[in-house]
Amino acid sequence: MSKLKVKKVIIFKHGVSYYILQSPIKGSGKYELEFKISEMDDVLKSLFVIDTSDKGYISSISYDTALETSELLKSIMLNIPDLGSFSSLITQIKGAPVSLLIGGGKKLKGIIMGIELNERFIKDQKSTEKILILLQDDDTISKTPFSDIKAFEILNDDIKKDLKFFLDTVIAGKKKDAKNILIHCESGGDDEIEREIFVSYILESPIWKTSYRLIISKALEQKQQCLLSGWCMVENTTNQDWENIELSLVAGMPVSFRYDFYKPIFIQRPIIKPPTILSAKPTDIEEGLELEMLKDYNYAMAEPAKRMSKKKMRGALPPPSAPPGGVPSRYMGVMSSLDDDSLLEKVKSQTKTQTKDLGELFEYNISNPVTIKRKHSALVPILTEAIKARRILLYNINEHDKNPNACLEITNNTTLTLERGPATIIYDDNLAGEAIVPFLNKDDTRLLNYAIEQAVIIIHEQKSENLSVHKVKFGGGYSYEYYFTDSMTFYKIKNKTSDEKELYLDHPKKSGFKFIEPPIQPEETPNYWRFKITLKPKDAIVFTLKERKENHASNYLWNWSKDKILERVGFYIKHKFIDDKLENQLKEIAELIQKSGELKALRDKLFNERGNMNDEQARLRENISVLGKDSQSVSLKERYVKKLSDQENRFESISGDLNKIDKEITELNVEIDGRINGLKI
Repeated sequence: MSKLKVKKVIIFKHGVSYYILQSPIKGSGKYELEFKISEMDDVLKSLFVIDTSDKGYISSISYDTALETSELLKSIMLNIPDLGSFSSLITQIKGAPVSLLIGGGKKLKGIIMGIELNERFIKDQKSTEKILILLQDDDTISKTPFSDIKAFEILNDDIKKDLKFFLDTVIAGKKKDAKNILIHCESGGDDEIEREIFVSYILESPIWKTSYRLIISKALEQKQQCLLSGWCMVENTTNQDWENIELSLVAGMPVSFRYDFYKPIFIQRPIIKPPTILSAKPTDIEEGLELEMLKDYNYAMAEPAKRMSKKKMRGALPPPSAPPGGVPSRYMGVMSSLDDDSLLEKVKSQTKTQTKDLGELFEYNISNPVTIKRKHSALVPILTEAIKARRILLYNINEHDKNPNACLEITNNTTLTLERGPATIIYDDNLAGEAIVPFLNKDDTRLLNYAIEQAVIIIHEQKSENLSVHKVKFGGGYSYEYYFTDSMTFYKIKNKTSDEKELYLDHPKKSGFKFIEPPIQPEETPNYWRFKITLKPKDAIVFTLKERKENHASNYLWNWSKDKILERVGFYIKHKFIDDKLENQLKEIAELIQKSGELKALRDKLFNERGNMNDEQARLRENISVLGKDSQSVSLKERYVKKLSDQENRFESISGDLNKIDKEITELNVEIDGRINGLKI
């Protein structure tokens, strides 16, 4: 059984690795691969094997079944226990032809009839001897003690196959989490030519992780540069050593999934009963579609997606001074003995990486061979370059309200796309801090915050006020009074250091607000306005930003009384928001609204009077119903009847007045609506 050697491993960012194995072979042979049960789905769906020679070929690829050992053994007649294996085997193959080699080189052939137990005493010790009963070829029956049997051969091919299958299955079952794949290779007739066998497959694997070291010296800072050293952590979780392999690391997110490919899948077949109805019946047949009437979907007809463009940061600022001394760095000894160019060349000599742009993916090819033992991890250098970098301060009130962040502004001017990962920043042989490098395409610029600058203090104050109405509009029955809201933000900044500092101040965007004569013009990010400020040594400044937004208050004219309308008209005239014509129109509307209000008040009064009359009439009718026929009752009844008659006349008069008032109010409302909706300015 030959072994395949891992030649190349390609590790992806989405948790899958692609393996390429290779091995030379002469003649026919087999290769064995071992995997965990959980890995078999991925291997079987992706396994590819090829013989590179002209005549050689792969005859078959076999693998252990997914069934449990107990399920597999149900298909054969044998079940051999751990103890008494020989006698148990003979008992189970009763009737099978065998060949025995007994002492003295004598051979016996026959058919097994069974086993006989012979008890005897040797020196007062009881013992049991097992004897094989055999029907020989000459039809004689012989007895052969087990102790005399030197060799035992089963002559039935089916039983021999079952016995071998039983033993292979049992030994394979000892490795409960391991399954084997056998690759059968045939020479094609020429056994002397050496051929190459290539095997590839994918497996689930840990993702590769990137980390960086950003090293800055004072000389590099003057050039606005830093040394970028990138390392990748790779883990070999397989059962094979990786010795001098080709390693590639792919960034991107290709589609990947698990597929239940290894375990047998049995389909429940439907049970079809013989038909019991033999006669035919009419059915509804669907109408065919005229396909030429259906137009193909045209992609160009779809509305193209709107793409938002992001403005890149621009401008160059002089580098700020070094931060206070930090924790001594492990690079201190190296950096103090080497100049920048020597350090760059020294680190570059151990880093050889070629890149390949794969469209949606990006690949790092490690040029130097890589060796990682199984179940081990390794850090592999992938990048060493001098890149553009400078140190600045960044203040964001949502991050720290009193101190700015110390940041490194880097530009990816390398030939590589940089994956996201942690970075250790070394400045002048000291640890300056740590940061996260985001995903960077070529020529992308980003800010990395690595520390808090406590020697620069920023106090943030804010106030707002609403100004007087400056504009009036009418429309839809409403008056709209417009006024400005001014927001004042004061950034009180104190630089306590003896160095000049460059500060990026991120001011939050406010919906609808615009700057009024800002001190300097800002750059724009998705959520902030970025101002770039130079802070002089030992200096304190106030950076004032004034923003303005136009608001309005709406008033429904129907809700105003005559006095309120006249009051607002006087205000509008005073500030020259309206002309004489509109003033007269508003005053006329005020008179009509007052008249409408008076009519509504009169209508309400009449309604109340009629309601009271209804109550009074009910009381009078009740009193009349209880009066008797004596003279006093008759006199009182006449008085009640006269009062009812007078009220009935008044009731009819009120109903007529209400109808008239309702008609006047309706006509008046129509006129008011027309005049209000006709107001425009």
